[in-house]
Amino acid sequence: MTITTLLLLAATLVAAAIDVRTRRIPNLLTGGLAFAAIGIHVPAGLGPAGAAVAAMLAAFALGTVAFSLGWFGGGDVKLIAAASGLVSFPDCIALVAYILAAGALLSLVSAAVNGRLVSLVRSTIAVATHGAPTETNKLPYGIAIAAGSLFYSLSQLVPSLRLPL
Repeated sequence: MTITTLLLLAATLVAAAIDVRTRRIPNLLTGGLAFAAIGIHVPAGLGPAGAAVAAMLAAFALGTVAFSLGWFGGGDVKLIAAASGLVSFPDCIALVAYILAAGALLSLVSAAVNGRLVSLVRSTIAVATHGAPTETNKLPYGIAIAAGSLFYSLSQLVPSLRLPL
């Protein structure tokens, strides 16, 4: 495993643990990860550093739209953006796909366990048709970010697990 992968896993696992306890992801953690992402890519030159910054900005911009629609919390958006910068472009696409898949799976399992599966389906349809959920997410999304980061990291070790993007 590379230092980038280890840092990704450590930061997202810490964020998930804090999110479960406090329902917040600290700015110090996300900001530190963002600075580390840039620092890791700077020695490779301005191109790789610029790609990392661009990945962060793109993830943050898209995440801000999701935040304004009530789909994500602000800490979630900042953590995904910082993690995207850490893995840079084009790997950030796979990372975000793994995070979204983990979030969907986590939501489905939680809804099924809590007898809210029909409600979740109705809310998902409302998002697709009106752009806004009918119920709020009760799950700390830091768990999904950590799980997606873990799947991403495993895909770096086992090429057959990589997404065909």
